[in-house]
Amino acid sequence: MEAFWSSLKNEFAQRRRFATRADARTAIFDHIESFYNRSRRHSSLR
Repeated sequence: MEAFWSSLKNEFAQRRRFATRADARTAIFDHIESFYNRSRRHSSLR
């Protein structure tokens, strides 16, 4: 789980500024659903 949060911070969140917490939540959810779960190769699949 720590690797997931680290990846999220490094790949996505550090490059952005969000106006509200709701904006951040929506953007992070979209990133996880559209990129992380579909495109990123998971360590369990290696």
